[in-house]
Amino acid sequence: MVSPSSATSPSEATSAAGTAGTVLITGTTSGVGLNAVKALVQRGWTVVTANRDPVRAAEAATALGIPSERLHHLRMDLGDLESVRVGVETLVASLGFGLDALVINAAVYKPRLKEPERSPQGYELSMATNHLGHFLLIQLLLPDLQRSQHPSRRVVILGTVTANSKELGGKIPIPAPADLGDLSGFKAGFKAPIAMANGKPFKPGKAYKDSKLCNMIT
Repeated sequence: MVSPSSATSPSEATSAAGTAGTVLITGTTSGVGLNAVKALVQRGWTVVTANRDPVRAAEAATALGIPSERLHHLRMDLGDLESVRVGVETLVASLGFGLDALVINAAVYKPRLKEPERSPQGYELSMATNHLGHFLLIQLLLPDLQRSQHPSRRVVILGTVTANSKELGGKIPIPAPADLGDLSGFKAGFKAPIAMANGKPFKPGKAYKDSKLCNMIT
């Protein structure tokens, strides 16, 4: 978790979460993201969702019985840096109120790929979506978050045990633990034919783990 405010204790954070505010959550069409939307709306928060398909996000929220009065659905493809920039511009122009929290949740996981998929900017898609797009999003929204007076203002980044090579999930598929190496792939520009942060041959499961490791050290 990256917080633009001073640290709060767990009890203070729990209490502050009950104070209504405005949060942007990425990846809310299912799972953790969708249920986070429901939990925060129930606590009085205004929630902005950011997804490739905002219609699908709205339908998922309706299906879960989430009231729409405090919901705003924003189109944003985290795998496309230009889409992130346009999404933030749209948010700033239309929101009309400040942002108090940001939840980084969206991710892609494609362990069966034989060849890397690429983002519009030419980066390997797992790293582009799970880390690069989110890193840019944080940088663009951080000034607004720093202006917030909410007692629980923060950036929350969802992690995964698969980024930890000491956990079972981090060891499978073997042998591909998360390992950024010397970042030679990044240093060389991270575009074709390069698809891994360490510059080594493409491994789809490891590409995901590497992206989540980058999340952890953001």
